[in-house]
Amino acid sequence: MATSLFKMPFDVNRLKVQRIYASQELEHCSAETMSCEKIRSIYGDLKFLELHEYRPCTYTSLVTSLDGKIAFTDAPQGPLIAKLNKYDPAGADTDWFILNMLRAVSDGVMLGAGTMNAESDYTCHVFDQDMEDMRIEAGKNPVPWNIITSLDATDIPFDHVLFNTPEVPVMISTSVQGAELVKQNIKNDYIVITAPAKEDVTDEMVAQMKAAGTHKVIVIATGDKAPDSKAALYLLKRFGIDRLLVETPSYMHYLVSQKMMDELFFNYSCIYVGGQALSIGKFGKEFGSKDHPHTRMLSIHSHSDHFFYFRHKLLYD
Repeated sequence: MATSLFKMPFDVNRLKVQRIYASQELEHCSAETMSCEKIRSIYGDLKFLELHEYRPCTYTSLVTSLDGKIAFTDAPQGPLIAKLNKYDPAGADTDWFILNMLRAVSDGVMLGAGTMNAESDYTCHVFDQDMEDMRIEAGKNPVPWNIITSLDATDIPFDHVLFNTPEVPVMISTSVQGAELVKQNIKNDYIVITAPAKEDVTDEMVAQMKAAGTHKVIVIATGDKAPDSKAALYLLKRFGIDRLLVETPSYMHYLVSQKMMDELFFNYSCIYVGGQALSIGKFGKEFGSKDHPHTRMLSIHSHSDHFFYFRHKLLYD
């Protein structure tokens, strides 16, 4: 059954992109991926290379300036890097469509507590009715799991709209210490699954999560004072999260450092920012000259001479 969540029109003719490069590796995609006419008409084929046994397939979607900035210093809202491209405003809307497309084919979406504090109405649902219908026809929840990631839960706004929208299924991934704070502050029905390390995950835990379904907030507690991402992602995989969209740049950068990020959908708005404006991973540890990941370009799409859409596969030594 379709949700009552806010939807918006995505005009195919206005947003359609042209694929100008495709790697031969895409010919060997083995993972079945949902699709619908809206996706095929605007973006084309979207297939993933493979799924993993012990964690979800992970990917992110970000828009950057031509020099890699993700926000202006004087106006830090992320979408403005796309929206203030005055030569191609429709290209900015295509960036928004691609994010929704990736939400639509995902089992879960990871978001940061910082985003919730910055945007009081932020929910990771699918804003296109055709793509929501695609999920329903495939037997999926109409809305992918919204998974809040937080180091210790001190930054989670428990009055946020996410906790007050029953149609949006919510999880929290935090540390064991953070889970105690969640218990003290959460107002929703919830369950806590505590697995300090990957080896602690049991069939009973997974069964408890499935029994709770979408009716309770599922709190995943791993690590001690900081979450253990290997344990958290393994538990998500066992629960049924095969594809995970990571919408928080800081956590995406962390997963790259742990060699657990698979693909980067980097949309490229042809504007220049420069200076000390926010860049990806600015608050994390940078890679050095002797140890850094590489990527293989999987595809390049173009909306105009002013907006491009890159899909990278990360390569780790």
